[in-house]
Amino acid sequence: MDDVTDMILRGIYHEREADDKHPGYDREMRYYNLIASGKVDEVIERSGRDDIPAFDDKIRGVLSPNPLRNAMYHFVTMTALVSRLCIANGLDENTAYKISDAFINRADAQKTPEDIRKIKEEMVLNYARAMQNMTTRVATSKQITKCVNYISEHLHDNLSVKELSEWIGLNETYLSKLFKKEMGCTVSEYIREKKIEEACWLLKYSDKSSIEISTDLSFSSHSYFISVFKKVTGKTPKEYRNENFRKL
Repeated sequence: MDDVTDMILRGIYHEREADDKHPGYDREMRYYNLIASGKVDEVIERSGRDDIPAFDDKIRGVLSPNPLRNAMYHFVTMTALVSRLCIANGLDENTAYKISDAFINRADAQKTPEDIRKIKEEMVLNYARAMQNMTTRVATSKQITKCVNYISEHLHDNLSVKELSEWIGLNETYLSKLFKKEMGCTVSEYIREKKIEEACWLLKYSDKSSIEISTDLSFSSHSYFISVFKKVTGKTPKEYRNENFRKL
């Protein structure tokens, strides 16, 4: 019998003796689906209940005898599951993975299990809010879904309606009308919005200068980038970074 098999059998024996059981699959998935459905208020309500075991409670399995490592392992597992479920429910991969990376890196710097538990609450709310925002504008056709995904993957390129129409195989005019109908904005407005979202992320979590970011995102000039950024956010890139650097 190998060591892993022996450990599993010992764990099963311990559960039987101590009557410790992992939470049921349905119960766990109900919680994850609240997050992936963008039901922020229900996620907050559930998180505040005393009758629900902590995400790293021993009933959920002991992944390490070290409490801090145990909490971290559970946190990484939960973050991976939530991010993938949100992607399956329509959140673009770029956003989902960025949230995941930011929170895992932040959790990795903590010193106590309680600190990681607090970050876990922030993580699930961040995903829930991202899903809530997404549900207000979701593509319904295959063509526009592909268009939105293409934009997400090419934010650092100089995107155009012509390029998108050629890639998807639709007439420019038809694509523009279909996009406006499903997304509630023009293709150009959507590209601009997503580029500014990317710029906000870089200003918060990278050391790149405003000039470097404007170049990376293919703005025609730094002054134009500042103008667009302020129009969308109400702040200059410098003001935004000063107020939000390293904040989640």
